[in-house]
Amino acid sequence: MTTSRQLLKEESGLYTPKLVAVFYAVFDPTLGPRVVHQIPEGSVATALSTFPSRTSTPGDTSSESTPSSETADSSEPNVVRANPVLFDFSSILDFVIPKPELCGHLITKATRTSKVLGFPIRIVDEEKYHGTKSLYNRNAFIFNVCFVFERDAELSVFEPVVRKTGRTLCAMEEHSSLLSSPPPDFSMANLLEQLYLDLNAYFETSVPLLGVDLDVGLFPFYMNPPEVPTWQVPVAVINLEKMKTRSWDVTLYKICSFIDGVNPVKRIGELAEVDIYLARQCIQHLVYYNAVIMVDIFQFSNSYTLLPDIADAVQYGEEEDEGTTDLPTECENYVFTGEPDAAPVPFASLLSYYSKLQPGLSLAEWIELLSLDDHPIDIRRMIQFGVIKGFLRRVYAYPIWLDHPNLQRKEPHRSSRSASTADASGAATPLAAPAKQVLSRQLDAPAVPRHSTSAQPSRTSTPMPSDPALDTPEANDGDSTPNVSYPPSLALTFDGTHHTDEICLKYSCSWRTLELVLRHLGEGGKVGGGDASADEDDADGDAGEGARDVPRRGSAASAWDKAAGGYGDRVVMLHI
Repeated sequence: MTTSRQLLKEESGLYTPKLVAVFYAVFDPTLGPRVVHQIPEGSVATALSTFPSRTSTPGDTSSESTPSSETADSSEPNVVRANPVLFDFSSILDFVIPKPELCGHLITKATRTSKVLGFPIRIVDEEKYHGTKSLYNRNAFIFNVCFVFERDAELSVFEPVVRKTGRTLCAMEEHSSLLSSPPPDFSMANLLEQLYLDLNAYFETSVPLLGVDLDVGLFPFYMNPPEVPTWQVPVAVINLEKMKTRSWDVTLYKICSFIDGVNPVKRIGELAEVDIYLARQCIQHLVYYNAVIMVDIFQFSNSYTLLPDIADAVQYGEEEDEGTTDLPTECENYVFTGEPDAAPVPFASLLSYYSKLQPGLSLAEWIELLSLDDHPIDIRRMIQFGVIKGFLRRVYAYPIWLDHPNLQRKEPHRSSRSASTADASGAATPLAAPAKQVLSRQLDAPAVPRHSTSAQPSRTSTPMPSDPALDTPEANDGDSTPNVSYPPSLALTFDGTHHTDEICLKYSCSWRTLELVLRHLGEGGKVGGGDASADEDDADGDAGEGARDVPRRGSAASAWDKAAGGYGDRVVMLHI
């Protein structure tokens, strides 16, 4: 489960944390660490703090001699402090003015309600900071300009600002004693106030300091985008064709023409005739700048489920604020395919359709259940809308072949005689000896591209050999499951760690063909294709009846699951 800290870090580029307070602290040879200036006044509680409601210093006793303090208080308009105290300075002074080893480094200290970010500076100069004006000699000047935020704020965007502010003031102190002996025209309080107001309002500021300007600005940090798999589909959120220029990277310029919300990454690379690795890098670059978003491949055999965010979508539809997007209207117009003058399907009806989605229910069955073909609705756009808005999640199918070598229990050491007997019979190992020989020959076979492309084929991809029998109606209407030939390495992917989209894209096969392979293995067929074992011929004939009526939209998985044996006894499908 994603923690709040990880979520904030992932969204650090989507917002800029608000600056709650700024204060300037120094190490006084007599009083020790103390806060000299702070904005807003009274945000940090100290023994020497001066609050807006008080007009006298702590050592002033004139207010105590006032005959009627209640009358005096009632005459002052600022009796109640407008700014609440964030924390007590005594609880963090060891981090604001730390030991010499920590000076010159960014230090973050969290209190119960706030988070303090500072860059302590320690300037050692025995001649300049001699103790002639103090009670004892320190020979160093220590100060820190600290920025205060809310406790849950992500501060990566403010780190360069705090570091540059500390280093600039350090250089000015070393050059002209700006902080230890400030000139009459310099005010640290004004500096802090300008930092506080400008960074919150304009996200940048320029403060003049004796002929030198302190220029700082906030530039959001975006996390590196996740790896872009070849089986996902990029959907453009901006018009890439209008933004294309000849100065773009050649690969990026070519692939933008094929980003249509339907083609997966591998297909885009083949159509653009570019290397798949370069295509992935370019799409990852577009994801980084929020130009495209990644969704799963749309197929009628897919399964989806609702997320709790659907309640937020309903609530968002009821609260129509001025200047915000009306989600119900956006959904109605996005999925509508009727005439321009016709009324779209109401959002309430669309929500009822969404509520019928559940794991294990394919889109083909969902459409037939609700008779959605009779409504002017684009099913692909309807599903993509829910995925993009975050209240719909794809349920992936992970096939597991129970005879997979990695899933077999390792037996204890056997004698050479028993080992030779087992190998000769071929019954003690999940892969028979002929299948092992075929596997060694075809595992590293080069891929044969289906489309004309100048890119080098991936070494790890082995395409599914085309079987003409699968394309004929007679093969689908026969009394048994059509035979299919496939590379033995395909069976090694059925270990529960690869979902069907990844397998289909890697071997360039359709979902229907993959189901034939799963059914063949599930009924005890040999690896690489061919008929099942002789002892299961009767089972093949009986189970073949269930494969006769396969819906055209690709919900063959559901049709065969409803049959007596499903995919057979040796294959299990997990929906996650």
